[in-house]
Amino acid sequence: RTRKAGRNQGTPRKMPTPCICLATSDSRCRFKAIRAERHAPGPSDVVIDVKFCGVCHSDVHLAKNDFLISKYPCVPGHEMAGVVAAVGAKVTAVALGDHVGVGCFVDSCLNCKYCEAGNEHMCAKGETLSYNDPPKHGRAGEAPYTLGGYTTKMVVHERFVVPAPKDYPLDKLGPLLCAGITTYSPLVRFGAGPGVRVGVSGLGGLGTMAVKQAKAMGAEVTVISRSRRKEAYARSIGADHLVVSADRASLAAAGRSLDLVIDTVNAYHDIGANMLAGGIKIGGMDSAGTLLLDLLDLDGTWVYLGASLTMINLQPPKLALQQARITGSKIGGIRMQRECVQFCADNKIEPEVVVQPATPAALANIYELLDAGNDAGARHVLDIGSTLTEASLGEPIGPAPQFHSGAVHMALELMFLMHRALLAKVEEAVLTRSGAIARVLQIGAVAAVGGSAALAWKHLVSARSSHS
Repeated sequence: RTRKAGRNQGTPRKMPTPCICLATSDSRCRFKAIRAERHAPGPSDVVIDVKFCGVCHSDVHLAKNDFLISKYPCVPGHEMAGVVAAVGAKVTAVALGDHVGVGCFVDSCLNCKYCEAGNEHMCAKGETLSYNDPPKHGRAGEAPYTLGGYTTKMVVHERFVVPAPKDYPLDKLGPLLCAGITTYSPLVRFGAGPGVRVGVSGLGGLGTMAVKQAKAMGAEVTVISRSRRKEAYARSIGADHLVVSADRASLAAAGRSLDLVIDTVNAYHDIGANMLAGGIKIGGMDSAGTLLLDLLDLDGTWVYLGASLTMINLQPPKLALQQARITGSKIGGIRMQRECVQFCADNKIEPEVVVQPATPAALANIYELLDAGNDAGARHVLDIGSTLTEASLGEPIGPAPQFHSGAVHMALELMFLMHRALLAKVEEAVLTRSGAIARVLQIGAVAAVGGSAALAWKHLVSARSSHS
């Protein structure tokens, strides 16, 4: 919708906007309600009364400083949903009382080729993230770093505000701007629709959205899961088939059955993108058995959405034999976010959510669940509007979540990464000397068949001299 500039008299005053936030002062993630200020709204800014904020797994990583870049006090949250409380004189995109959301970033340069094409999230000069990120382009205030959505108020430039129909549930809007856009973007980019066979690997929060969206686009949808435990749930949200990744027979039966796979698994898993692992061969030749990548038909695309730091085991000839593509995807620009929200509203697509009070104790429990994997598939949403109030300021600091990952987990990831790098070096050394190795194998065959040690020695000398 387009609104007349300056409509209604809710124009913000030139002074900071006070708010209450849930913040942690260190990596122990012991949250407490604090007073804070948003920057003074400008003529193109929108002031939002935040009603709900989803809790993403990346909130946990940043709050407990898994990536060693966090700043404190840290106020996470990039799945905000609320109501417009005031608009600047130049604002035309929204008006007082509108339902809106704010996602993973709140500013970008707006003049590079990516921003001009509507891909602000790929800004050549760097987008400003919704929290724990220094403002870069002048539209996100002048504080050392941004504060996120565990808050009662947000001040955001209208370019980065996503309007929503008022009949769409406000508590389910925020997750559309993280999980929803993360899956919607690659589905659109890689052509999901009627006649396209889409696989969804992993059935957590992202996977659930991917299944619902792909089905609404008209695709045939297959869920790829470790067991049949979630089969009934998968079918209830629109899946046509389920493939058990741990069952060779299930994989074999589904070989070459998918055109596009949206991989939402946030941990290392070998999809079989190497020649040594075996898998289906072109021309019907058998091998060690079907692997995950073998689910793709010719010219298929495997899209990684997970944030695992470990390397994938990849050899280009494997891709060549299937003409397969392996790629990644990163949320989506504002235009696509708005399109995603409207698509979900039009098709009655809603994320599965569990609404929780915005209290330190509830947040500690949510962080523990997310750290353990959030296998249930629901998105946890904080009820900011009803439970984060002046009274919250008097509550004691919250408990420290009992994490099972963190620094030890990251250290193991890095060790595994180094191990894989070493193996890659060994493999490279072997392949660069493949000619000599092939001659040695030939020598063995000659000796075995001809029984001639002299002939074998002649071949060996020749091989050594040609590769010395």
